[in-house]
Amino acid sequence: MLNLKSETARSLRNALRANAVFSGLSGLLIVILHSQVLLWLGLVEINIMVLGVGLVLFSAYLFWMGSREQLDKSMVTGVIGGDWLWVVASAVLLVFKGEMFSTLGVFLVTDVALLVMVFAIWQQRGLKAASQTARV
Repeated sequence: MLNLKSETARSLRNALRANAVFSGLSGLLIVILHSQVLLWLGLVEINIMVLGVGLVLFSAYLFWMGSREQLDKSMVTGVIGGDWLWVVASAVLLVFKGEMFSTLGVFLVTDVALLVMVFAIWQQRGLKAASQTARV
């Protein structure tokens, strides 16, 4: 178990909360402005509402994780794995189906993937620091 209230876990808590804010805002943007988001991406007739709702739920989960005093390491590892999966899936999507996106859409998918990669790395470093403290 990780003690998220320790000083060494501050980076992990901050990474989880930053990821939660970005995921929540992205999800709300998709839910509220789904037609506009499709236009920006250059897509038509795709139901992205599920993605928006999923991101809002993911955001709530991350906020919950960041508010815990104790947290199982596997939960954080799962979030990090999910973030890396998003990055890889975005790259695969752009390589094999990039033509379905507008130029702005390619830019947005790429930028979101890069930001998610930053969250994954930040969370990995925070987890490593929190784990080292837990072993001492």
